Amino acid sequence: MVKYLIFCVFVAASYIVYSTFPVNHGPGKMAKEEPVIERLTWQEPFTFKGATFTPKRVIEGEVRVLKRKRYFFDSFSKYSPVDAMVGWNELSDNRNLDYIFYTLGDRSSNLDLTRPPLPVPKIYGESDLWHFIPSTSEIDTKLKSLRNGHIIKVKGLLVDISNDSDFTFTTETTLTELSNKEGFVIWVEDFQIR
Repeated sequence: MVKYLIFCVFVAASYIVYSTFPVNHGPGKMAKEEPVIERLTWQEPFTFKGATFTPKRVIEGEVRVLKRKRYFFDSFSKYSPVDAMVGWNELSDNRNLDYIFYTLGDRSSNLDLTRPPLPVPKIYGESDLWHFIPSTSEIDTKLKSLRNGHIIKVKGLLVDISNDSDFTFTTETTLTELSNKEGFVIWVEDFQIR
């Protein structure tokens, strides 16, 4: 019985270490284009898990995961189990990321710089916080396996969420060179990892 218990602890610890170990792609831009955000012809709000989702824009892009965080116990976690700070262009290059440190918590982000390798507006302009809401159980599984350094391709809708009993969450709808601590709320319709 003790051997079985030790084995289970070892397997669980191995999985935790594996899931937090970043993916290394080497030097160079891994995601060269900024995400595309387009206007949406009016789409009717829809409900999901007791909340109302109001579509605002269409988003599509290939980005690098700079920092990801799983959430388990906050009121938003039943909709969005994973947040990620993502980057593109210069912010998808390992050589620039050695001096840029993101922290995620309470559904917001902070940026710490030791020696900025790029102008600060460019750092803000080529990174954003994304709150992922999976539209299918398959996408949910992929999101939960996300690691720092992954290159992801995302297609979906930017949505506002309102839940009468718990909260409302309003998404950003445009890319900017200013600090964006709230981020984009994305109803993910297509999701690929490489």
